[in-house]
Amino acid sequence: MYNVNTLGKNTFAFSDIFTNFNYDSTENFDCDLFVTDGFHLVQSDRSEPVLNYEDLKTDKLIIFNYDRCNPIENELFSCVREFLDGKDIKCLIISLHHILDEKNLPTDFDYLSFDFFVFQVVEQYGKWDSIFDIFRDTLHFQRPKKFLSYNNIPHPHRTRLKEFLITEDYMDDGWFSFEPLSENGLNIDYISEFTNNQFTQINLGLYLTSYFSILTETIFSGDDSPTVKLTNKVFMTMKALHPFFVMGQPKTLDYLRKSGFKTFKDFWDEDYDDEFDHEKRIVKVFNSLKNILDDTHENVHRKIFGKSWNGSVDKGEWTKLFNILKHNYLHLPVHAKNQKQKVIDKINNFLEGV
Repeated sequence: MYNVNTLGKNTFAFSDIFTNFNYDSTENFDCDLFVTDGFHLVQSDRSEPVLNYEDLKTDKLIIFNYDRCNPIENELFSCVREFLDGKDIKCLIISLHHILDEKNLPTDFDYLSFDFFVFQVVEQYGKWDSIFDIFRDTLHFQRPKKFLSYNNIPHPHRTRLKEFLITEDYMDDGWFSFEPLSENGLNIDYISEFTNNQFTQINLGLYLTSYFSILTETIFSGDDSPTVKLTNKVFMTMKALHPFFVMGQPKTLDYLRKSGFKTFKDFWDEDYDDEFDHEKRIVKVFNSLKNILDDTHENVHRKIFGKSWNGSVDKGEWTKLFNILKHNYLHLPVHAKNQKQKVIDKINNFLEGV
């Protein structure tokens, strides 16, 4: 078991997942670990604590950056290089950004991407022993809303979605939140005097009363190296057995499929995922949404669950969607296990000099 000198803030974000390292040692360290939500912000005195060279106990440094760095090359990588400049330190960066093209990987230090939020979703966000039965028992009811979309921080692509829904007169067709904590925000999930729980719990009622989610990921554009970064949104939607569109970076759906999940190209157009031009991609997302939102509630229901049903809760056209949702739900802990093992293997190789 490697002895780790832990530095930074919210260090439990790493140690709670990777329990196979020793974080209690006071000597004979094998590596230093700096945990941060934004290394480039930390080093520019916009967050605490700062990583100081004098605090390092070894010549092997792991930086675990568990929040957004975009653009990654000009924010995270440039700041790491500045810190390492002139120092004899071997460094491994672990971040949430999956770099799409290997030619964009750094060559002067090691790098690994990691889906941090899948662990949060697997362990939290409600535990329903009968989630599959709930889905089957309610599939024959027409749902009052077509879509569900959570939008907290008003990033430009989220504002564009809001404008699209208003302009096309779709707003009443869905559950839609936008800046829920602001005075003029749209709030669908909690009473104002209560604590905001939408990021720690799933409101299952909103999922059961809508047909699909429109996920607006944190990052849509601004890449200097094409990456995919996933937050809790897509994983919590899978846990709630909800189909989804993704307004995010290009190849997000492709990454999910390569990770073993299934998406919904048999139900609507997902070609937007392959478009790297950000303006063209958002237009393609809206066109795909328009094709289904222009339809009646009854037709949307039949598109999702099939045109016919013989009363069976064990077979029928509806199982086509259900099998995808069930697969994704059951694959969440598998993906978490795979992600964890990937990081452990990388750290072992890094410390052993492989």
